[in-house]
Amino acid sequence: MKNLLGFIQNFQCINMKEGMKYRIVLLWVGCWLFFSSDAQTVRVSTEKLNISIDKEVSFHFQWSSEDHIPIATDQTRAALVVNGVQCSPFILDPSSVKQEQTRFQEWGMSKVTAFVSHFQNKDLNILQSTRLVLPEKFPDVVLIEQSYTNKGKERIHIDSVTSLPLRVSPKQLSSGQQDHLLASFQGGINEWGRDYALIWLSPGFSQDNFQGMHQTVSPERIEMIGGGMPFVDIWGKNMGVAIAHIEKEPQWVSLPVKVDADSIARISIVEVPDESIGMDGWVAPGESFETVLSALIFHKLDFHDGLRQYGELLRTRGVDIPTSSPQAAYEPYWKSWGFELDFTLEEIYGILPELKDLGIYVANLDDGWFDYYGDWKVNRSEGKFPGGEEDMIDFVDSVHQRGFRTNLWWYPLGVSPESDLAKNHGDLLVMDKDGNYPKESRQLYQLCPAYGPAMDHVEGLVKRFIKTWGYDGLYTDTRGLSAVPPCYNKKHKHKTPMESFQQTTRVFEVIDETLKKYNKEGLHEVCICAVPHSPYHMPYYQISSASDPVDLLQTRRRIKVEKAIHGPSYAAGDCYQVPDDEWSGFSVPQSFQSAVGTGGQVTTFYTDLDSVQYAIWKRWIQEYRSLELSSADYTNLYDIAFDKPEVHVVKKGREMYYGFYADLWSKTDPIELRGLEQGVSYKVLDYANGRDLGMVTADKPYVYSGFKEFLLLRVTPE
Repeated sequence: MKNLLGFIQNFQCINMKEGMKYRIVLLWVGCWLFFSSDAQTVRVSTEKLNISIDKEVSFHFQWSSEDHIPIATDQTRAALVVNGVQCSPFILDPSSVKQEQTRFQEWGMSKVTAFVSHFQNKDLNILQSTRLVLPEKFPDVVLIEQSYTNKGKERIHIDSVTSLPLRVSPKQLSSGQQDHLLASFQGGINEWGRDYALIWLSPGFSQDNFQGMHQTVSPERIEMIGGGMPFVDIWGKNMGVAIAHIEKEPQWVSLPVKVDADSIARISIVEVPDESIGMDGWVAPGESFETVLSALIFHKLDFHDGLRQYGELLRTRGVDIPTSSPQAAYEPYWKSWGFELDFTLEEIYGILPELKDLGIYVANLDDGWFDYYGDWKVNRSEGKFPGGEEDMIDFVDSVHQRGFRTNLWWYPLGVSPESDLAKNHGDLLVMDKDGNYPKESRQLYQLCPAYGPAMDHVEGLVKRFIKTWGYDGLYTDTRGLSAVPPCYNKKHKHKTPMESFQQTTRVFEVIDETLKKYNKEGLHEVCICAVPHSPYHMPYYQISSASDPVDLLQTRRRIKVEKAIHGPSYAAGDCYQVPDDEWSGFSVPQSFQSAVGTGGQVTTFYTDLDSVQYAIWKRWIQEYRSLELSSADYTNLYDIAFDKPEVHVVKKGREMYYGFYADLWSKTDPIELRGLEQGVSYKVLDYANGRDLGMVTADKPYVYSGFKEFLLLRVTPE
């Protein structure tokens, strides 16, 4: 047997939830089951995975795609804490083991192993039920679900449940080299400016990645925020392992990552039932507590392939994340934010001829056009819309007549405390348990997405923007869209306060459906400022912004994230590059090479270009249009953490486009071109500078070229 890939302690599950129950074919496969003579050990194997389960329900996973040092089981955390007691170990009942080959409605043909185990301590008597599913169409994935049944005479309280506790060292993921740090992707939400796509794991690191509402603190703001992506990935130079829950809606869980003094990383999925928001941690005799459906994903290189498989798993469950975008979504566009809140219509009209000369035919109206959040009446200030709604309609008509499409910025859940909506329709708002309206980062109240009349209000607004005013699409923005707090508004008659949190997706669905109702070709773009997009919202928009990166590194990483979880040709915006003299931190420094080389969509909110800048912008916007790399296939061939220089690859037909990035790269250091076909010769062109760099083959894939900041290569088969 090859080296073990991972060890996971105390998995407890069965009773797979909706979608895991549907069986068409049920076959007994007796040869899977094996008990060793000295210890009762269950073994399961597929072409890619070997799993063993010992008598104390420790799991040992071997991924046959990579030879490596075993990952030790995390022995420091009990899987279950009940009434303040750590319930460990559970003892496997060998007579309960059942192994089958089953066809699921969701997963297709799969190998399934199920068993029970027991824990007894004084008055505690708990049955742990476990089910593992290994789908054939996901050969690098193990699905795990657990349940705990109270077999005692008194009710018990589930204090916490820990699933998939992994203990990972650099040596185990980096061919025995302990001195290398591990890299990670972490889908939790933190303060503005923190990276989530690449976080190095050094001793002492700790991050909860709590998906529920929590406080973040930065010099600029203190805010309550929640949501994110319930996915954590850790990788080394050789391979990576990711964990995620794959429920059909957001869950109140954590995915903590902690690093010991000896660089050992510990990850898991933790559930802590909170009765105050309607989560029930009490279990009566004979009743059960079910954990979230979890996935363990193995992969090579960085987070990309783990995220790709995670997205596919969610699609299989019915979370219909789009894999590509309509053709119009790839158009480069400008928006008015460069003129900030005090823009005038004349400023916008004045820049349109230059935009058209540059090759930009989409001009969007950004923040500052309205009076109060929630009411969304036009701003009647001089220079804007003093004539009210008729001026807005005239503006949209004028932009259209000049040959542009235009989309409207808004934050659909936000409600100003001074608004008519807040004063007269507080019944539409999220309310906390003390009867107050909680405020998000912009000091706004929020509509409750789980309350029908509140979503009717949103539907009416979209109808006004699209049908009455004539906008072509919508740009939905701000951090407050990531999640909504639990709602205690009695008028909403929620089953539990958690409904508002778990149904935040509903506002995205209402927006997109209403937009398409009044404009079938309308586009919906979403920016969740400086945080990872929630996969549960993704089915309802066609363009994903890189979400306010603070530098070009973050921009490129976030474009890779969106291409991974959506699909290789999905439209991912570069988040508004501007000339260096206009950069203020809420955009990325000018670098068309960074956007084009990663397959990103070019966007901007510049206000003024000098003649030199104009020539650069015109050249690169034309280049962007002619290459069409934003709609081509992003191809994962390099690791953004461990490969140097940083590399991104976009494949268009048989041509390969490579974007290399480094502060400074020596011409004496080789640059490897991966992904070339055997037996084919390729011509290499530095298309940014028009330089012929010769020929390469799969056997001799190296070029030698020094560069500063970037090198863009087109590699064409002869």
